[in-house]
Amino acid sequence: MTLPLSTLPAGLWRASELAHCHRAGHSTGFAALDAELPGAGWPRGAVTELLSERLGIGEWRLLAPALRDLTQAGQPVMVIAPPMLPYAPALAGWGIDLRWLSVVMRPAHAAHVQRQGPRARGGRSMRTEDRDMLWCAEQALKSACCGAVLTWLPAATPEQIRRLQVAAGGGETLAWVMRGAAAAATASAAPLRLGLAVGEGSRLGVQFHKRRGPPRLEPLWLTLPAPYARVPQSVTGGADDEQPAHLRPDPAPSSSPSTVSFVSASGVSHGLLDRPASAVSGTRDRLCAHTG
Repeated sequence: MTLPLSTLPAGLWRASELAHCHRAGHSTGFAALDAELPGAGWPRGAVTELLSERLGIGEWRLLAPALRDLTQAGQPVMVIAPPMLPYAPALAGWGIDLRWLSVVMRPAHAAHVQRQGPRARGGRSMRTEDRDMLWCAEQALKSACCGAVLTWLPAATPEQIRRLQVAAGGGETLAWVMRGAAAAATASAAPLRLGLAVGEGSRLGVQFHKRRGPPRLEPLWLTLPAPYARVPQSVTGGADDEQPAHLRPDPAPSSSPSTVSFVSASGVSHGLLDRPASAVSGTRDRLCAHTG
């Protein structure tokens, strides 16, 4: 007996079509990208992997529209283990409300080992740091108190990605995991996997490695927001996004500092994001911090 397609459960979809999600995704801020994603946006309650050859090619600018929407709506955003310290004035310039943004950094020695490449990652301490960051991401997802969780886990295993997918499943939180491009060759429980490639000017290529829909062989090219937006002098901040130190403006000190919450994995609070950019430059070098 042949059943008409209209009688099939809503959870089933034909591979020739984008899946029809039971809840809409959160708009990416790019109409062309929304049109290529099931749910017409970033999936809620599911992990999205963003895979790139190198850091700093526009990851923050790709996510900026969604982060702006969430923080302006008063929803907390947790940023875990960024390899480079976010530049608060640039984030504020894109409209992100820093009061709702929290950053958990690796200890300085772990960040240094991470930058050295795979040969330096064999030590026990580095594996411990990876587990700590994974634990932070899991707890943030399970708590269901965050609008979004953004984490860098370059050495994550398929089992660890599955743990994050289970933690995110059924919730409303947006979850992004940043990994290297080589991870595309490994299995993953994440329902959405996108490769990122740098283009000319402010263009970013998005390759669809995995989605609930038909394959797309050609990358989708997006025009990103400017890499730096000048912000009011009342905003002070830490290390930079994608601009060299000598090109950044020097925000004047203010009696109303940025309220980004910044902690290390050791639980020690830091005030880097509450200082003028010039006051952070030396500390940024010591922490090997620079963001993308």
